[in-house]
Amino acid sequence: DSRKENTTTGSYTTNGNDMKIQHQTAMVKRKISQLENKPSISKERRPPTGIRSTSFPDGAAFSAYVSVYETDISKDFTIHFDTIITNIGNHYNKHTGAFTAPQHGVYVFTWNLYCNWGGYIYSQLVVNSNVVGTMFTSAEGATDIRSHTGIVVVKVNQGDIVFVRAHPTIGHSGNLYSHQDWRSSFNGWKLY
Repeated sequence: DSRKENTTTGSYTTNGNDMKIQHQTAMVKRKISQLENKPSISKERRPPTGIRSTSFPDGAAFSAYVSVYETDISKDFTIHFDTIITNIGNHYNKHTGAFTAPQHGVYVFTWNLYCNWGGYIYSQLVVNSNVVGTMFTSAEGATDIRSHTGIVVVKVNQGDIVFVRAHPTIGHSGNLYSHQDWRSSFNGWKLY
């Protein structure tokens, strides 16, 4: 036994190895105590990550996509992006495919269309009856599908209607494609 008894106090003295172990044990106990008192990520209360339109009283932003591919794209056909991802302020109507501007300002609109191989679609971004953007989506020569994206920054007035339609006088070939891995979509938000 490496310990020696002190007969006066009844305690033991230890060699250097025992002292190291006691010191390490004390340090481990201190660290455990610190960790027990420190809030962990799972204990912290965080606000919900979902965005509510009440958080943005003057906000306007939307994102929607076509849930199934359209086989009947006729001239002047308004595309209904029927599945809404975001609709802050509820100004996008999935039944009509139109966004109604809640206030005057500058807005950004994007639309992304997928077309199956060999097909093509001429599309327009329209504010009321005014064409403010056009796009030609073509998959001619492709062995699968292709997509194109149009982006427009435009000043609109409160109550203006914004939508995407097939060109009113030029014909189309093929289908407007949408699939779980690629979505034809329409997005917009108020810039200022």
